[in-house]
Amino acid sequence: MRKVIKMFLSLVLVIGLAFMFSSTALADDIDDTGGTDGGGSGTNIYTFYYKYNSSDDAIELTVKCKNPINSFGNSTSHTFSSESDDTYIPSSNPQLGSSLESAISSMNSHGGYDLDVSDVKEKLNELGYYDGGNGIWRRSGGYLTYIDAKKIRPTKHTVHYDANGGTGAPADQTKKQDVTLTLRTKKPTRTGWTFKYWIASIGGRYKPGGAYTHDQDGGVVTMKAHWKDEDAPSLSEFYAIPNYWSAGNGTVGFTVQDEGSGIVYIELERYSYVTRSWSTVRTWSYSGKKSAISKTYTETNEGVFKYRLTVEDKEGNTTTRTSDTIYLDHSNPVLYGMETTNTEWTNIAPVINVRATDYLYGTTYTGSDLAGIEIISDTGRCVADGTHNAMYTLQPRDEGIHTWTIRATDNVGHTTTTYITTKYDITKPGVDGTEITFVLPDGTYVSGYCQDNIIDQHIDDETWRSVNNPNVSSGLKSVALYRITGSNREAIWTDRTRASFGYSNTHSFYDVYYEIQRSERTASYYEIIVTDFAGNITRKKLTSQYSLLTWFHTSIDRSSYN
Repeated sequence: MRKVIKMFLSLVLVIGLAFMFSSTALADDIDDTGGTDGGGSGTNIYTFYYKYNSSDDAIELTVKCKNPINSFGNSTSHTFSSESDDTYIPSSNPQLGSSLESAISSMNSHGGYDLDVSDVKEKLNELGYYDGGNGIWRRSGGYLTYIDAKKIRPTKHTVHYDANGGTGAPADQTKKQDVTLTLRTKKPTRTGWTFKYWIASIGGRYKPGGAYTHDQDGGVVTMKAHWKDEDAPSLSEFYAIPNYWSAGNGTVGFTVQDEGSGIVYIELERYSYVTRSWSTVRTWSYSGKKSAISKTYTETNEGVFKYRLTVEDKEGNTTTRTSDTIYLDHSNPVLYGMETTNTEWTNIAPVINVRATDYLYGTTYTGSDLAGIEIISDTGRCVADGTHNAMYTLQPRDEGIHTWTIRATDNVGHTTTTYITTKYDITKPGVDGTEITFVLPDGTYVSGYCQDNIIDQHIDDETWRSVNNPNVSSGLKSVALYRITGSNREAIWTDRTRASFGYSNTHSFYDVYYEIQRSERTASYYEIIVTDFAGNITRKKLTSQYSLLTWFHTSIDRSSYN
């Protein structure tokens, strides 16, 4: 029995010593009343754990104790999940289980922060907290139990760049509280536009590389690019052809584009070198078209023109360009001088003297000008030519009636053709008869001796009488027989001695027949005068037998020949 009692007392002593040593090494019995909390006075142990809660974005304190306590709901652990949690911690000397530094590290890794421990501690100091020396953070009246991340980190927000229709926006930036941010210097680009500045979603204009000082807690400030169309529309093609004299139409073409605000108006003007004035020939309107625009215009008027194209975009920027000159000649040359050529029968060589101009219609403005004038015979031979005038005097070979082609040609191939018909006769009519040539005793020749005292003559104007082989002769116009006595000329009026013809006829003819009477023996001679329609005159003198007998005082009369 004594032995059993002795063993029981020894066991109690061991348990008592063990409990004494445990509470002495770890005990924090301040405010520990024991009793109903099951802890016993001076026997409970409190351990602090600082942890980061990413869901709440806060650092929370979890307190664990050896023995349950009433303020923890008769539990050995309590986590402070809000600033309003005022659960009582009955300890003034807790121990550290997980440090504030480890909570900050977790905050950086899980919360996306880049916090410096010293900065956080400085913030806590500003909030009235301090390190009690063993890693337990306190403040007047209690411990650090819950702190929202917003209170211990500098505020920051994202600066986002919006190219606003352009490309190449800079990468986002992070703005930290109280730290001036230098905006990125990179500028976006946009075809047809000029970047001017950034407009912030919070208001204000910012230039690339400028200082940005605005602070806010989280969120995004968007920098939207502000563009201005300062570029004039492009004019990749503008032409007017042909740039030489042409008989056809002209073509004006262009291709324009404005990838900025877009094209709203196009005007095509024409300058006439003839009238020396501008006029609008076409306009086109759009509501800010940005795709390429190609147009053509056909010039159907003749003249010398250049064109001016004006293109305007929606912002009022304009492009103006002037084309090369085109030359359009639609008019034929005009011939002059044909009326000066004698087109009636004549024995004076007609002169064809013509000239031409190549004015544009209704003006005195020279078009493509003359390539030449030709005078062409009816056999197709060019007898004369020139650039602006040509002249030809008919030659003996041109006897007869001939039609001459007068042709003027300009430098684009337009021709004007007219015709002149000439009637040229330089061959005298023929008078053929039975007279002979008589030789007087003194050797004098007496031509046209009518030895039988009869004047019998055939008269015509046939073409064979000409050595030039004309196609037509002018024909007889008049025939007259005259008696010449001394200085006296007397017409013999009979239907066989006188004739006139009312119109030209190559084959007209007349036979003069006249019997010389004895009473006419005093006549010196007889003369036949023949004219043709060209003015050629043939004169033929005839001598009678009576005249010879009178001259030589003989008695020979006509009966002696019978």
